[in-house]
Amino acid sequence: MKTTHRWVDPFAEMSDEEFDAHVDELFAARPATVSVSLRIAPELLSRVRRQAGRAGVPYQTFVKGIVEAAVSRLERGSLGSRRSGPVARRRKTAKR
Repeated sequence: MKTTHRWVDPFAEMSDEEFDAHVDELFAARPATVSVSLRIAPELLSRVRRQAGRAGVPYQTFVKGIVEAAVSRLERGSLGSRRSGPVARRRKTAKR
């Protein structure tokens, strides 16, 4: 048997003025951002755009989410102590 879930609007009890104030607070709380320029391979950009499209978000927002998640994982140490990949190789060769 298929179970259906009813969506409940969390803002249904708010007046229009309360909702507008809530939205204004959310936008005021957003941290400032800076523009960056990043050079990546065209094929990688195509893959990123494709995945962002599947997620239903703009690709730049998608990239920000990926960077945030990766840095958070690194900060928590959940990627393990062994390093691999091009960044680790550059670090190893630079120490010589």
